[in-house]
Amino acid sequence: MRAAILGLAPALLVGGTVGVVVATRSAGPDVAETVAADAPYTLTGYGHGHGRGMGQWGAYGYAKQGWTAERILGYYYGGTTLEALGDKTIGVRLMGLDGKGLDVFSDSPMGVAGRTVAPGEAAHLTAAPGGGATVVVTRGCDGEVLWQESTAHPWLDPVDLGPDRPANEHLKLCGGGAPFRGSLGVALEGDAPRVVNHVGMEDYLLGVVPAESRAEWADTGGAEALRAQAVAARSYAAAESRYAYAETCDTQDCQVYGGSSKENPKTTEAVRSTTGKVLMREGKPVSAEFSASTGGYSAGGAFGAVEDLGDTESPNHKWTQTLTAGEIATAFGVGELHSIEVTSRNNLGPDGGRVTGLKVAGSTGTKEVTGDEARTKLGLKSDWFTITEGVGPAAPPPASALAAPGVDNADPTGAVEPTDIERKYAELGGHLGVLGAPVGPELAMPDEAGRFRMYTHGAIVWTKITGAQVLDASVLTAKLPGLGS
Repeated sequence: MRAAILGLAPALLVGGTVGVVVATRSAGPDVAETVAADAPYTLTGYGHGHGRGMGQWGAYGYAKQGWTAERILGYYYGGTTLEALGDKTIGVRLMGLDGKGLDVFSDSPMGVAGRTVAPGEAAHLTAAPGGGATVVVTRGCDGEVLWQESTAHPWLDPVDLGPDRPANEHLKLCGGGAPFRGSLGVALEGDAPRVVNHVGMEDYLLGVVPAESRAEWADTGGAEALRAQAVAARSYAAAESRYAYAETCDTQDCQVYGGSSKENPKTTEAVRSTTGKVLMREGKPVSAEFSASTGGYSAGGAFGAVEDLGDTESPNHKWTQTLTAGEIATAFGVGELHSIEVTSRNNLGPDGGRVTGLKVAGSTGTKEVTGDEARTKLGLKSDWFTITEGVGPAAPPPASALAAPGVDNADPTGAVEPTDIERKYAELGGHLGVLGAPVGPELAMPDEAGRFRMYTHGAIVWTKITGAQVLDASVLTAKLPGLGS
């Protein structure tokens, strides 16, 4: 096994340690230097998300310091007041069902078209022009048709429309989809079918807060951060008015909402302990934006920028990402890369703050974009970054990053499961151990055979066959004379 790993070392380490930018010599005044497509660039950045309003990891950090939810909200959302919102029902577009009909069953009776659908039966709704729907009721989701008709009221209602109903009364999607509190209905946006969940605000938040935050924070001093999240999410939803048929949607384009399947007692407590509370400005609920991590300074905008010392808890407080010249050029569609440079920043925080202007020049043209556009095109965690040629040192992960459980795309807090290489490095003592500090990011082997990462005194190589293995400095020096330690 060790011999197999060592056999890979020369090819890997040459690719991993040579961080030069290759350029062609100009043949004349009209010929610009071109960067070799495989030349690496290291982007070092701060935070995860747009950075406007509250930073979720920052709120967690402040909660651990003893801040209350009210203090957290007042800090991030300056110029607002905390007030009570009356009863409100909200329509949520379920974007995963765009273009589809609605197929629903329940463990309790449900109503549609003035009739009762019994447990063991399923109702199928298809939106019709003019605001109605056709209804087909079957035995089970795929059984024989029991009855069908048209209705002007395109909604399936649970047996009881009251708030906080038990799970057996929730409406469930055929095919294993998530259950939902409230009613489910259909509508048309032009000719495009839409599915909508009509639900009380507090019931809606029971499915939002655990999807937008981390219920486990309540166990580590972060309960007040969850309460702040509940108020921010309620305020954001109360300010929404996106469609003629629904106020908001269920993805990160609005707020992540997972129906009732994601509910958690810890986030439910956060919602109930803040019932009805919203952030107001000039008598109206404010769109209380939030993102996973500010990187140490919020972005400003509708709410003034503030220093975010709580964000040091974030696994993405500082990060690095390596891209090749070819990847950058392709992302911006400029042919072969000539140059990339930051032209302006917001001057808030280290390294000049967030990028507000970026210029990318190539063989087929030049593109000038905002930092947020650059973030999207390059797949970066935020618009706060610097760019250097070559493979630079990786940002060491904070201790909380190695302890955080993995998340899926429904969780914008940005915590990631540590890789096998990171686990091995942590076992060896991290930057205080025998390998010393990282000198480059984790990179892929040729032909995707595995991954490796360089450190001051060696490397860790991972393949499916060998797992994570350490190469010591003396072996590297013998394999690659002149490499040093």
